[in-house]
Order: sequence, then C-alpha cells, then structure tokens
Amino acid sequence: MEGAGGRVQLAALSVTNGEQVIDSRSLQVHTAPNATSDLLYKNALLGESKTIFAGMIVVEPAAQKTDAYQTNRNLLLSKEAEAIALPGLEIEANDVKCSHGATTAPIDETAAFYLQSRGISRPAAEELLVFGFFEEVIERVAYPELAEHLRTVVSKKFQQPTL
Repeated sequence: MEGAGGRVQLAALSVTNGEQVIDSRSLQVHTAPNATSDLLYKNALLGESKTIFAGMIVVEPAAQKTDAYQTNRNLLLSKEAEAIALPGLEIEANDVKCSHGATTAPIDETAAFYLQSRGISRPAAEELLVFGFFEEVIERVAYPELAEHLRTVVSKKFQQPTL
C-alpha cells in the first residue's frame, strides 16, 4: 500500500484432497497513511491433505491511520487433514487498526445432522456446508462469470475420489 488512502481487498480459497499440501504466503506492506487492506483466505481440507498459511502485515512508521486485516479460516473434512496458520503483525506506527486471526475446525456436526435429517446424504451435506463456508470469499469476486466458475471448480473437487 504505497498510495495514501488506498484500499485493497484480497481473497482466496482452496479445496485440498489426498496427500496434497498447499503452502500459502501473504505479505501486506503499508508504507503510506490512511490505507486499508483486508485479506480473507479459506481452505477446506479432505483426505490427508495439509495447508500452511503464513501471513504478515507490515506497517511502516509513516503509515499512520492504517486499517489492515488478515483472516485465515480452515474447515477440516477428515480427521487426517491438517491446517497450520501463522499470522503475524509487524507494526512501527502508533495510530493504526490492525488485526489477524485464524480458525481451524471440523464440519459442524449439528448442521450436517440437520441436512441429513432432511434426506441429504452425508457427502452432499458436507458439500453444501463447504459452499456456505466459501460464499464469503466468492461474494468478493466482482465478475459473476468468475464467481460461477469458482463454484464449478469447487464442486468438481467433491466429484473426485479422495486419494
């Protein structure tokens, strides 16, 4: 963020399966005042897959009034899946609003049970819950065609056998 008053919104998602490992790194550097950055990264993990997210927000001394966020959310779809989150802040200005956070949890069993009690199979219930989980990221996509493409790609991941 080199321009005063600049704004950026970053979003990413991944669906991992088998023994796949995804290592993601982010760096949000604020050098100018009154700038805003907001990163949201969500993962859904199948099989024995693993994700690693390491993110850093750096606020330099001249970047007063910075407003920066970094969020990583992980949904574990198997007991063997693993998500590691390493968010970080390096703040050298004294008038900023910065935060980072990470969560990792399995599927909400109450929500899955509710869907199954309505006749939806367990795999289909999980897929619906993942789509709900990812919708916050997909909503950020400015182009409807691209948002729909993302939904298609995620859906195809659930059609593949878990390796």
